[in-house]
Amino acid sequence: MQDGFDILAISFAANAISADWAMSRAELGIVFSAGLFGMMLGAIFLAALADKFGRKIITITGLTLSGTGMLVSMAAADLNILVLGRVITGFGVGGILASVNTLVSEYAGPKYRVAAVSFFQLGFPFGAFLSGFIAAYLLGFDGGGAASWRYVFAFGAFTSFFFIPFILILPESTAFLAARGGAGALEKINAVQKKFGRAPLLSLPEVSAAAGKQSMVQSAAQLLSPRFRLSTLLIWTAFFLLLTTLYFLLSWTPKMIIDMGFTEADGNRGGRLINLAGMIGIVIIGVLGYKIRPALITSLYLCLAGLLLIIFSYVGQSLSAVILIVSLIGIFVHGSMIGLYSTVPSLYPTQLRASGTGWAIGLSRFGAVMGPALAGYLFDKGWSAQNVFALFALPAGLASIAAFGLWRVQKR
Repeated sequence: MQDGFDILAISFAANAISADWAMSRAELGIVFSAGLFGMMLGAIFLAALADKFGRKIITITGLTLSGTGMLVSMAAADLNILVLGRVITGFGVGGILASVNTLVSEYAGPKYRVAAVSFFQLGFPFGAFLSGFIAAYLLGFDGGGAASWRYVFAFGAFTSFFFIPFILILPESTAFLAARGGAGALEKINAVQKKFGRAPLLSLPEVSAAAGKQSMVQSAAQLLSPRFRLSTLLIWTAFFLLLTTLYFLLSWTPKMIIDMGFTEADGNRGGRLINLAGMIGIVIIGVLGYKIRPALITSLYLCLAGLLLIIFSYVGQSLSAVILIVSLIGIFVHGSMIGLYSTVPSLYPTQLRASGTGWAIGLSRFGAVMGPALAGYLFDKGWSAQNVFALFALPAGLASIAAFGLWRVQKR
């Protein structure tokens, strides 16, 4: 939830910042992209260190960076400092998402992995949904003055630092401890085993001898080795295409609904419902994941999302139909994201899980940046909202094919 707030806080504070500094749309676009750019770097580089130093320490580092970035943003006196703050915030969030996702999946184990990751990831869209209400409240401080946007970033900084003690009291992943090996590893694992009421281990698994010694470059090279190449390319492709569609929807849906002739309140409601309805899709995939591989469910979700994007172009001026279809699309695109998050840990061994998750999340941010930018270009060229929605059915459909390929690989 805290990550969802930190990433989308800028969207709700943008109008106040623009009014305070008389910023242009182009300058606002730079600020919007800065957080996603930092998130890409954090997911690739910071998260990869979790395979070397541990899931907990990188999560704590990410929270510290995220909070620091929010403080920098809060105190920013000009555009350059604000952009720097957003990059630092995104860098921390990217590391948090990959590291905690891996920690959760490893403690859940194969049987409960999909459900645990799904319910854990519920926090992100819920935090994004709540951020609109929290930001609106904070922007009303001091009578809604020109500098009220700084309270939004102050709140994000507080939540980042607030959660550090909670991560400190969590045990490190026993899968990571076993894979890394070293002095005291067995004792640490057995201390956790005792807390969970499990029998102590008599020795470490043999995998420990080779783990924790790879550099970031070596880990990246191993992801593309013959053993993992097909799975890696498929998960990268699916993530990239999905985020192209998802961030197009998150960025443009409110504006498109307004441009179709509806009110600003209708547009905002449609934007919130994408995140709120998305939680339903996450719960469904978490429950079904007990019996069905999430890659197969994700493929179906993305196929349905693509069909709904096409159907949207035929709804005309019916607000009820627009809201219904937007909500259904939210269910399937957010659910698809969690399906891919749940799939990544099962593709790689312990010593590559955080790196594999980080690279998949990081590279997909190119899609997150490209989707909204492409939509903006098409709108400038005179495309209607319905036609743009229909066009984004293409990446959703291609992502569905990539997810289906992942299911086939896992089945074999």
